[in-house]
Amino acid sequence: MQNKPFASFCFSTYKRPAYLRSTLESILLQRFGDFEVIVSDNDEEQSGREVVASFNDTRLKYFANETNLGMKKSFNRSLERSSGIYIVMIADDDPVYPEMLLTLHDLQKEYPGYGMYMGGCDWYCVSHEVGRLYNFHVGTNSCLSDSHDVGFKQAYSPDDFLEHLFGFEIFPHYLWSTAIVQRDILIKAGGVPEYGTPFLGDYAYMSVIGSYSGCVTINRALGCQTLHNENFGRNQNEQLVVAAKNFPAYIEEKASHLKEWPAIKTKMLRFTALWLVSHMSFLHHYYKKTGKQDPSLGDAEKSVFRMDYVRPYRLKYFLKKNFPRIHDYGVKIKKSFSR
Repeated sequence: MQNKPFASFCFSTYKRPAYLRSTLESILLQRFGDFEVIVSDNDEEQSGREVVASFNDTRLKYFANETNLGMKKSFNRSLERSSGIYIVMIADDDPVYPEMLLTLHDLQKEYPGYGMYMGGCDWYCVSHEVGRLYNFHVGTNSCLSDSHDVGFKQAYSPDDFLEHLFGFEIFPHYLWSTAIVQRDILIKAGGVPEYGTPFLGDYAYMSVIGSYSGCVTINRALGCQTLHNENFGRNQNEQLVVAAKNFPAYIEEKASHLKEWPAIKTKMLRFTALWLVSHMSFLHHYYKKTGKQDPSLGDAEKSVFRMDYVRPYRLKYFLKKNFPRIHDYGVKIKKSFSR
C-alpha cells in the first residue's frame, strides 16, 4: 500500500487561473516535498484544468465539480479527495513561502501530539489603489506578533489557544493556509465550517480544530494573503448579519465542552463584535474612496447593532467610521498605558 503523503494542500478555485497558477508555483517551491495538491474547481468550464496539467507533476490532482458548489462545500470536496496525514486549506490567491511546509513539519516533530501547527502571515498588496483602502504599503505588510521575536514558538492547550486567539494575543491576523491540521481531527470536526457565510471562516476553522488537541505556533511568516480588487467581503453586506448571528452560535456548539468555556465565550463575543465593527468601518471608507455606494451596508449596520453583544461597541464604530484618526490615536494611547 502506498504511503500517505505528509500533507495535502486542499484548494477551491473558480475562474481565477492566474492566481491559481501563482499559488501552485509557490507550493512546488516547497523545501519539503512530501505532499499532494488537490484542486477542486467550481468552474463548469474547467478553467483550472489546463493550469494544473501544465505543471506535469503527479502530486497535483485536478477535480472538476459537477456544478458550482460554493466556496466551503468545494473545500470540503477537496478534503474528501485528500489522503495526507495533515491538511492545508489554501485559497487560490494566497501563496505560501518555500519554507512553509518544512517549518511546520519540523515544528510537529519538536512538539508532537497537537492537532494544529501554525505560522504567521503577511498581507500582500498588489497595487497602490488597493493599499490605500487598507492603509498598507504596496508589497509585503507583516502580520507577525510585535510581542515576540521572529521564530518564537509557543504550545497551547485547547483552552489556552482559544483564549489567546480570541484575545488578539497570538497574531494580529491569521491565515488558514499557513497552518497544518491533522486530517482525522478535521474530519471529526465536520470539515471546513459551514454556518451560512465565508465571513470569519479562517477563525472558525482554527478555533474549532484548536479546541480538540490544542495548537503550536511559530512567529514566522509562512505565506501571504493577496489583497486585490476581487477579494471576498466588499459586496456581501447581507452576510454580515449572518456572520453576527451564526458565528458565535457555531463556535459555542463546537467548543462549549472546554473547561474554560465561559471565559472563552466572553472573549469570543468581544472578538466577533470588534471584527464586525472593523469590517463595517472599512466598507464605509471603501465606498467613500471608490465612489461606490451600497445601501445594504446601512441595513446591515442596523441589524448588527440590534444584537446585545455588539451594541456596547456602537461608539467605537462611530469613531472608526467618522473620525478614524482620533480613534486610532486613542487606541495607541490606551496600548501605551497597558504595557
